[in-house]
Amino acid sequence: MPLYFRAFPASVSAFEVTFHRIGWTFVLLFGVLVFTGGMPRAFALFKNPKVIGTLFLSTLLISVNWLVYAWAAMNSHLADAALGYFINPLFNVALGVVFLRERLNKWRWLAVGLAAVGVLNQIVVVGEPPWIALALAFSFGSYGLLRKTVAAEATEGLFVETLLVAPFIFGAIFWMEMHGAGHLLSGTLSTKALLLVGGVTIAAPLTLFAFAARRIPLSVLGLMQYIAPSAQFAMAIYFGEKLSLGALTTFGFIWAGLALYTFDLWRKRPATPNKNGKKLSA
Repeated sequence: MPLYFRAFPASVSAFEVTFHRIGWTFVLLFGVLVFTGGMPRAFALFKNPKVIGTLFLSTLLISVNWLVYAWAAMNSHLADAALGYFINPLFNVALGVVFLRERLNKWRWLAVGLAAVGVLNQIVVVGEPPWIALALAFSFGSYGLLRKTVAAEATEGLFVETLLVAPFIFGAIFWMEMHGAGHLLSGTLSTKALLLVGGVTIAAPLTLFAFAARRIPLSVLGLMQYIAPSAQFAMAIYFGEKLSLGALTTFGFIWAGLALYTFDLWRKRPATPNKNGKKLSA
């Protein structure tokens, strides 16, 4: 994804890219649901006002997440984006305590505490509140909480989310094109192609995530989600983003918290059968 965003010329804004990504996701999912016969299930969600209200809130949250991430990737703030997605698993733990009344053991309390110390270090010592990281962690974590509690399947729910904002999105694209600020009509061939495939960059990862979530253990899925921010952090270094000692200290606290969280997931992994078919304790 960082490479996708960096491929755009400087004249293309994060707003325009985000509008196209959401708009073409709507078009793509519309075609998928028509082809698979899932459209009745999607429109059945409108019979429940509570579900639609929740999906509207989740739409706002994920739209903010997509916009902030696009802006960060296009303006040399990949390290900040990576920090946000490193914080996100621990933020999810905190959300579970507050809203789902989940209970934490000492390892997870310590993990969340280390993440909090890392954020405080960034604010007090470095003097630069990690607004990008916090915005990404808050928006994506809250989005996940809402989608966890709403009765809507992944594809149908995402289609309704994009449908709810489609009039605004396509209106904004039209306005930009009519006032010379858009690049779908006047941009280079490569820019047009990047904008048109924007829907795939949203639909494919979320569909694959939903597919994987049903087929592999949640602990494994959680650990695999560290791959993305790790790659983003490596790209930030490769592209020459400067990190102060204080900023690296912030990452150190977050990574320490993730290490404890990962350890707790590992020690609670399900028992596996041995060669004789008997289960071995974790």
